[in-house]
Amino acid sequence: MQEIVSTFAEMKLFHVKSLGSRAVPKTAALDGEIDLKTRASPPPCVGLEFEQLHKIKGVIECPIPDKDIRRFDANIRLFPPFIDNDICPLTINNTLLQSCYLRNTEWACGVAVYTGNETKLGMSRGVPEPKLTAMDAMIDKLTGAIFLFQLTVVVVLGAAGNVWKDMEARKQWYVKYDDNEPWYQILVIPLRFELLCSIMIPISIKVSLDFVKSLYAKFIDWDEDMYDLENDIPAHAANTAISEDLGQVEYILTDKTGTLTENKMIFRRCCIGGTFYGNESGDALRDVELLNAVANNSPHVIKFLKVMTLCNTVIPIKSPSGSILYKAQSQDEDALVNAAANLHMVLVSKNGNNAEIHFNWRVMQYEILDILEFTSDRKRMSVVVLDCQSGKIFLLSKGADEAMLPCAYSGQKTKTFVDAVDKYAQLGLRTLCLGWRELEPEEYTKWSQSFKEANSSLNDREWRVAEVCQKLEHSLEILGASAIEDRLQDGVPETIEILRQSGINFWMLTGDKQSTAIQIALLCNLISSEPKGQLLHINGKTQDEVARSLERVLLTMRITSSEPKELAFVVDGWALEIILSHYTEAFTELSVLSKTALCCRVTPSQKAQLVKLLKSCDYRTLAIGDGGNDVRMIQQADIGVGISGREGLQAARAADYSIGKFRFLKRLILVHGRYSYNRTAFLSQYSFYKSLLICFIQILFSFLSGIAGTSLFNSVSLMAYNVFYTSIPVLTTVLDKDLSEKTVMQNPEILLYCQAGRLLNPSTFAGWFGRSLYHAIVIFLITIHAYANEKSEMEELSMVALSGSIWLQAFVVTLEMNSFTFLQLLAIWGNLIAFYVLNFFISSIPTSGMYTIMFRLCRQPSYWITLVLISGVGMGPVLALKYFRYTYRPSAINILQKAERSRGPMYTLVNLESQLRSDKDNMMVAGSTAPAKNKSSVYEPLLSDSPMASRRSLGPSSFDVFQPAHSRTSHPRNIKAN
Repeated sequence: MQEIVSTFAEMKLFHVKSLGSRAVPKTAALDGEIDLKTRASPPPCVGLEFEQLHKIKGVIECPIPDKDIRRFDANIRLFPPFIDNDICPLTINNTLLQSCYLRNTEWACGVAVYTGNETKLGMSRGVPEPKLTAMDAMIDKLTGAIFLFQLTVVVVLGAAGNVWKDMEARKQWYVKYDDNEPWYQILVIPLRFELLCSIMIPISIKVSLDFVKSLYAKFIDWDEDMYDLENDIPAHAANTAISEDLGQVEYILTDKTGTLTENKMIFRRCCIGGTFYGNESGDALRDVELLNAVANNSPHVIKFLKVMTLCNTVIPIKSPSGSILYKAQSQDEDALVNAAANLHMVLVSKNGNNAEIHFNWRVMQYEILDILEFTSDRKRMSVVVLDCQSGKIFLLSKGADEAMLPCAYSGQKTKTFVDAVDKYAQLGLRTLCLGWRELEPEEYTKWSQSFKEANSSLNDREWRVAEVCQKLEHSLEILGASAIEDRLQDGVPETIEILRQSGINFWMLTGDKQSTAIQIALLCNLISSEPKGQLLHINGKTQDEVARSLERVLLTMRITSSEPKELAFVVDGWALEIILSHYTEAFTELSVLSKTALCCRVTPSQKAQLVKLLKSCDYRTLAIGDGGNDVRMIQQADIGVGISGREGLQAARAADYSIGKFRFLKRLILVHGRYSYNRTAFLSQYSFYKSLLICFIQILFSFLSGIAGTSLFNSVSLMAYNVFYTSIPVLTTVLDKDLSEKTVMQNPEILLYCQAGRLLNPSTFAGWFGRSLYHAIVIFLITIHAYANEKSEMEELSMVALSGSIWLQAFVVTLEMNSFTFLQLLAIWGNLIAFYVLNFFISSIPTSGMYTIMFRLCRQPSYWITLVLISGVGMGPVLALKYFRYTYRPSAINILQKAERSRGPMYTLVNLESQLRSDKDNMMVAGSTAPAKNKSSVYEPLLSDSPMASRRSLGPSSFDVFQPAHSRTSHPRNIKAN
């Protein structure tokens, strides 16, 4: 393998030619992370000459292929003379995965172990699960209803046609039927009606929706207001099928680090040996007391700095100018190493297992014997180093306080460090505890053998390694605690506040400790402090403790949820694991009652479980994150949004939408999501309307044609009706805006109409169904009566009815539009002109069935009078109803439209409060008159004062799981898993 060449298979490294004898692959194609990784040859191959490589003989033992790109557990056994048949473990650090690119590496040599579809990349390929929007689900239900209606029409009219045929048609002298017809002739008339009604379900609706949805995605890509100038990152819509779901989001589940914060770690404060540094200035690196302690070689401070410098996987790289740059896979490690360098403890080089440190003009050499890697279960990382000057062996450790403080040696007072961690967390800083201890050579030798055996295991290697690590990580001297600042992104508090006003609930899912998460939540307006808000804690280490805590919080939520106080709950990963295993139903009710939740110390799988839980309650969920640990959550949610941040592009590539900053989420939902919902709602219902209109005219005509299933329109007219006459005008709805973007952003509460599905539901569809029936009756009756005494051909009657349909639909589209551009006007009225141009052309062809018809009709005043009459009678009631609603019963949106058009003072949330309350009361009345469903109020549709209110019923709950058996309802649910 040479530099800049992509690996074609998964390789175990044998030899690397580069500075430091390490390969530096770029794995962005796999995990999206832009930081370079380091890979090394296994110890038995270190020092081999290039000429010896082709003489190597041995065996590599590999596990069954899997798709976990962070693990590759294998063993290598080389035959003499290279090594005496000894087993050496191989890990991901000795592996080049497929589709990686080498950087800063001249070449690398290895053995291919997996190829083709057996590589991790090959096994990760697959078709993602399609996401069905709420609007698509509603359209499918309406399509099913129309299909049943179509079958009813076919059966009823088919039977009626056969009855009329036998009772009346045979008596007519101009109709001749064979008396000995075969039995299947009874199916002819029903099949004719099936053909007539076949366009009742518009096949073109899918094509039209796919077309406009692709334009919605392009609008997001082209939006300059969502362009991240700082990092040169535009917004991007990877999924073109779910834009309207953005306008119906009810829950947002967000990561913290890198999503709400900048993920730019800055070392701010520390506590070393009980002494606090940086408290006054807010910057420990400028604290005179700490600088003096470094200059005076304070033992505790020097140990602390050594752990900061050595306990990591950072690789120092010298630039051509001589300065040292650090390549780190973790932003925390980068901050710690740079902070140590600023305090004169400089990591100069790492050559293989040897590390060189310069401190106050002294050179210190260390050999890294073993690395005990960080895992989400252990929550700490350790390294075993050999001091080359003294020959002593040390264990250096760093990790979360709950993982480090229990490992302190017996008798050490750790209260100061506990207080320091709590204090730093309350300031919103990320904390780590650092410790070390000296190892006896005998102890290390014995442990090293166990560690090697665990690393050589092909089964349960991670568990075995963790068990062995625990045997060494004890009796530590806790040196102190570090505090790293991760600043909030610009506009995060304002964005969350506006989205909460729109009725969206927020859950923050983070791996940080509870106190840090609470402080960040306060800073970004996720939760409110007392007395406005109240934060309820769910904690406990045992199942009983968690159950009691959950019961207390749930009862508090039930009692106070009707009060104006903002309630939220916080839970850590340990308690959450118990809850998701044993108390899922109770936690579901709690999730419904609470608008805000903070989940701390959660794993990627727990994040996905929480998304799945909310989806099970029929909520539309949006998950947003920036790192690889957020991918499962993003893929599980109805809508996944990835932030292209410092943790790479893995989340952005797995998401439906990618943005550069969290603040762009406000525009993505309120502008693009709302417009997409409004436009799709009109387009889908209009598509049914135009198809039903022509079908109803055909059905009405059948009553004048002996219910024989005769078509009023010819096949050419029907084809042109769907393809040209009615499709082009409605597609311009992608440019329609009921309110300006500025008004929408100033009044986020109007998103309620989208969340509640006010524009597309069975009720609104019934209105369009009735409109199509009314317009069909108007067109048919006026046309028949206008030409009743005329000696007209059937083709003339057909053309008059078709013309009336086109005129009416032009007025319908015009009336339903809220804004007009030149392109929209051209499409609507230019299409009407094109209708006449096309039919004049067809009427001039002698061989066509419509020869001279259009010329004759247009010369008749009765034709134009009929069309004017059809338009007036058809649109009169529609205009009157629309005027009545707009003038006397305006919605909040109508009020804002009036303000915009009159250019008067713009309404805000305060101005619209009374109107919104009225709208919500109307929805509550609709909910109270609806038949009760045989299910919990948790799953009721959106009917009351907010999109989620109907699911927050305060009545008797079916989740009274903590009550004694004798006090439960007659249908108790035991939430404990069987």
